[in-house]
Amino acid sequence: MKKLLIWKALARGVVLESVRRKDIWVVAILGLLTILSAGALGFFGFSGLELFAKDLGLTVLSVFSTILATLASCRMLPDEIKNRTLYPLLARPVSRFDFLFGKFLGAIAVSWISFALLAVMVAIALFTFGVTFEMILLQYAICKMMGLVLVCAFSLALSTYLTRAAATTLSLVLLFGSSMILRGLTMAALGSPDMAWLYTSVSNLLPQVGLFDLGSRAANLNWTLVPAWVVLALTGYMTIYSAAMLTLSWAKFRRRAI
Repeated sequence: MKKLLIWKALARGVVLESVRRKDIWVVAILGLLTILSAGALGFFGFSGLELFAKDLGLTVLSVFSTILATLASCRMLPDEIKNRTLYPLLARPVSRFDFLFGKFLGAIAVSWISFALLAVMVAIALFTFGVTFEMILLQYAICKMMGLVLVCAFSLALSTYLTRAAATTLSLVLLFGSSMILRGLTMAALGSPDMAWLYTSVSNLLPQVGLFDLGSRAANLNWTLVPAWVVLALTGYMTIYSAAMLTLSWAKFRRRAI
């Protein structure tokens, strides 16, 4: 119970810091621009754009939520050390793992809040085009939120080994270029069977965020839901990969001289 209270307090601090930095306001502005753009297209009589609007809205939702989750995760630990706010926290009965895990939960909370706000804005924009709600959209949102957990864990791990700027840059490059990088590693493994184990190992270390993005499926009309076993498999992968990233983060953070 005591650890839960510690994690809750640390996570709440991350959310409040995000509000203070006006990150949530940035999300609101982006969403408002999305609604205004959709309204303008509808006003000028662009009909038959339901599929286009749906695909664009889900792409905007995916891209901006990933960027915000990365920024929130990469800056937490470096900022705590730079501003020297880490010392009074660790001086209390708060272990380094509790500190790290609480901050991780806070990053997830910020990313989910931002995603929810953007999702509401995108939903209003899609309603302007007469796009009806389908259950696949709810499944898309659930899987995307699981993917954001992966993003937070990966970005936090990089921030413990690299500077804030380097961690942010590398995270964004690997997250948005993961599909291309994985495709290249697969081709390299096929071309060099003797080194296939190395390319496969590197592929397994990269976050497979593309698995959680059902945007291409949800953008179409009247598509069926993804089978439940697939969602369960994604949940298992999210849990295992996030735990591995947290373990790497803690292994580095607990040895760090502060």
